[in-house]
Amino acid sequence: MNFRFLNTTQRLVRPTINTFRVALPAFQTAGFHAGRILSIQPTKAVRDGASYIKGTVNDPVELPARDKVAGAYHWDFERLLAVGLIPLTIASVVNGAHPITDLALGIALPIHAHIGYDAIVTDYLPARRNPILYKVSTWGLRGATLLVLVGCYQFNTNDIGMAELVKRAWHA
Repeated sequence: MNFRFLNTTQRLVRPTINTFRVALPAFQTAGFHAGRILSIQPTKAVRDGASYIKGTVNDPVELPARDKVAGAYHWDFERLLAVGLIPLTIASVVNGAHPITDLALGIALPIHAHIGYDAIVTDYLPARRNPILYKVSTWGLRGATLLVLVGCYQFNTNDIGMAELVKRAWHA
């Protein structure tokens, strides 16, 4: 270091700061290293439990085996139910009230609505973003579907029935 252009105060302070930095390099790198006390390795109790992570940070993530038909059954059931409502509705209008069509409509319509509202909850209230609201809305939907199923049963047994309701609504 060239001290010719420094004033007197800088000549006294500057060499001390530089000497301190050179003499104690551990202070410069201490924030980036962990000693024995601050070890990031898991303890034996953690290694034996369920929170043990196999491998290192640089290992690739092991993905579960792919299933070609993972969502196909659910999708097929939704489409089958939606397409099945068309002839069921037409049969209830043509044939009139019948206990079997009342039962089929009283089950198929609430389940069809439940699947639709469940898709809305899954899309707009994902569990990863707000898990509490997702659980509340999912259980609320299940409770509402159960109440609608009970209401359809009561309507079919104590009133005109689902088929007659569809027929009256169709001709209205």
